[in-house]
Amino acid sequence: MSIELASLLTPDVVQNALTKFWGEQLRVVQNRDRLVLALPLMDPDGWQIVVSLQPISGTRAIISDRGETLARLDNSGLDLEGEGTGRLLESRLKVFELLRDGYELKKEIALPLDGVDVQLFGEALVSLGHLLYRHEPAKLRAEHVYHQVRGLLLRQHLKFIEGPAAVIPGRTEKSISIDFLVQGRCSIACKTVERRGRMREYMEQWGYRWLDAKSHDSKLIAAMFFDPENQQWDEGSLAIGREVCQVFHPYHAVDEIQRDLDRYARAA
Repeated sequence: MSIELASLLTPDVVQNALTKFWGEQLRVVQNRDRLVLALPLMDPDGWQIVVSLQPISGTRAIISDRGETLARLDNSGLDLEGEGTGRLLESRLKVFELLRDGYELKKEIALPLDGVDVQLFGEALVSLGHLLYRHEPAKLRAEHVYHQVRGLLLRQHLKFIEGPAAVIPGRTEKSISIDFLVQGRCSIACKTVERRGRMREYMEQWGYRWLDAKSHDSKLIAAMFFDPENQQWDEGSLAIGREVCQVFHPYHAVDEIQRDLDRYARAA
């Protein structure tokens, strides 16, 4: 090994490089009665692992993933209650000594804080995130939204494409799959939200896709339809839909959907 190379790979150099990286990636902020930590760890989707710490006494605290790990798996279409995935999920929760409360994963830890508790909790979330690669899709989906919108298109005698041919190009993504592409004076790209679970990350993804598609075709009309009763919508998710879509309605708002589709399909 050359003298120059040896000087670049000393224990101190390597330790300093890793310490610098971990320090840059770690973020800790106060959020009301708890701390929110962005850790130097990523799940299989590339999202940074974020946890919260909330004291419950002078000697104990709760560390939580705020429901994000299982919500991402559920939103990906994985059946968390399926025979195979459900059994594996429960096994990993026992191994990591995690408690499950709905989507939320949490654990009680001792104070003063030991960094290893936070590290092990983060690594447990990464491990659980790899359940994403199990092919056991959820059986319960909001297919009624799709069928409702399709029926409205047929009753309005609008010409539309569906299935594999219903795609639109974006500037970055060359092929974005949608449910229906209505052909008229202008193109209306219709997407029905069929998945269960929390909608925030799903809408962030679709917010980007709609903006990408509109950057390719500024006249494109974006339309989304959803089920507010059986899907977990928060105000932020709804705000994204209202911002990026010209048509954004619950599936049962028949009059509003028909009015907007007719207006854009027959616009001069």
